[in-house]
Amino acid sequence: MLYFPHALEILLHEVLDEEVDTQPPPEQALLPSVLSFLSSFPRYLDIVVQCTRKTEVRSWRTLFSNLPPPEELFEESLQKGNLKTAGGYLLVLHTFEELRPTGDQVVRLLQRAKDEQDWELCKELARFLMALDESGATLRSTLELVELKTPSAEPVHGQSHFTFETARLNVPLRGRNNGLRALNGTGDNFGADGTGMMARESGDISPGGSDVSAGSDIRPSQAPGDYFGLGLNNMRQ
Repeated sequence: MLYFPHALEILLHEVLDEEVDTQPPPEQALLPSVLSFLSSFPRYLDIVVQCTRKTEVRSWRTLFSNLPPPEELFEESLQKGNLKTAGGYLLVLHTFEELRPTGDQVVRLLQRAKDEQDWELCKELARFLMALDESGATLRSTLELVELKTPSAEPVHGQSHFTFETARLNVPLRGRNNGLRALNGTGDNFGADGTGMMARESGDISPGGSDVSAGSDIRPSQAPGDYFGLGLNNMRQ
C-alpha cells in the first residue's frame, strides 16, 4: 500500500499524456473513466495535483476539462485540511487566471496554515504573494489580515509569527503559445523542482505587522527551489 498512490499517479500521468497527444473522440477517451476510478481513493485530490507537476501546462486544460472546476478542488482540499494540496491548486487557479481579485483564497489558506503553525507553508504563500506583486503591498496587506507578526516586535501573548532567511519561488506567468514564462524572464528554466530563488542581502524577511522589515532587498535569481512541494519542472513555452 505504500506505493499504491504513486502507482495511481503514474496511471493518470500515462493516460493523460497519451490522450493529449492523440486527442481521441469522447466515446473512446479513457481519461474520464480513470479520473472517476481515482476519485474513489482518499488521496484523489493529492494525486491530481501531483500529476500536474509531471506534465506540461498544455496538458492541464485536458486534465481539468474532465474534473470539477479547480476552485472546487481547492475548496475541498482546504475543507479536508490538505493544506499543501490546496496550495498546489492555487497554482492551477493562477495559471488559469481564476484567482479571485480579492485574494481571499490565499488569505484563507494562510490563515489555516497559521492556525496549524505550518510555518513552511506560510513561507511558501508569502513567496507566492511576492511573486504576484513584487512591490510587497499584497504580501503586507495579507499578513495584516491574518495578523502575522515578526518576532522582533513587542511580544504579545499567543501572537503567531514566522521568519525566513531565503525564499524560493518561480510562480508561472502566462506566456504565449499556451505556455508559461518564469518570473526571471525565461520560459523553461525551472530547475529540478520548478522554481527560482528570492533572497535578501541582510537579515530575515520577517512579516512585521503592517510592513516588511526595513532594509530588505528582495530580488529573483536563478537557483532552483521548492514551491508548494510541486515540481512544475516540465512547463515550457
